[in-house]
Amino acid sequence: MEIKYSSSEKQEGEAMSCGEFLKKARLDKGYSIEKISEETKILPSIIRDLENNNYENLPPPVYLRGVINKYAQFLKLDTAKIIALYQQSNGRHLSSGKGDLPPKNRFFVRQSKLFLFIKNSLPRVLKWIFGALILLYFCYEASFFILPAKIILYSPADDLTTNQPELEIIGKLIRGKMFFVKDREVSIQEDGEFHDVIILNPGLNTIEFRAVNALNHETSLVRQIIYVPSDEGEAFE
Repeated sequence: MEIKYSSSEKQEGEAMSCGEFLKKARLDKGYSIEKISEETKILPSIIRDLENNNYENLPPPVYLRGVINKYAQFLKLDTAKIIALYQQSNGRHLSSGKGDLPPKNRFFVRQSKLFLFIKNSLPRVLKWIFGALILLYFCYEASFFILPAKIILYSPADDLTTNQPELEIIGKLIRGKMFFVKDREVSIQEDGEFHDVIILNPGLNTIEFRAVNALNHETSLVRQIIYVPSDEGEAFE
């Protein structure tokens, strides 16, 4: 398709490239590159490259058609004639090609499928993890109210026979707010550990350990301790 100019424009137009023609039309209308860019949203660098015939810096043909159309429409030029002039002066067909990529000015970055999968899935995964952590925290806190207290005795670990008049009580309390040894409250440390000493009576001592949780539910543990004084033990032998 050939461009038909008026007799006064034909000679001048035939000697001009598309970029030179657009530049002349812009200057004739008194527009700066910045003004064109502001009105058309075409980057100033693309306008300069188009006017200076720097085709290697311009977007692929399929995108360049839209740029030229917008530029020509703003200058009130015949877009079909301008595109034909561009093809005559540059020889590029303004249609999509197999290897065309989006123009650089569109900030296009080719991303792998794995990257896109991680990018799209990560927020959901983090959301589920955060929700699970919150649920676990509430379950942990609720366990102090729902589950009974647990008594762990390090000493005495089992029923036993001893010739010592004093019995050392060592252990740990889990999910308990109060701890009793033979109905006597024993202080509990912040980590739940406790320590106490009781005086044994000769013979069988039934010692009950009780723990109370936040809902006042009790847990009990019993040890049978036989105390044989040293002199009685010797006599028995």
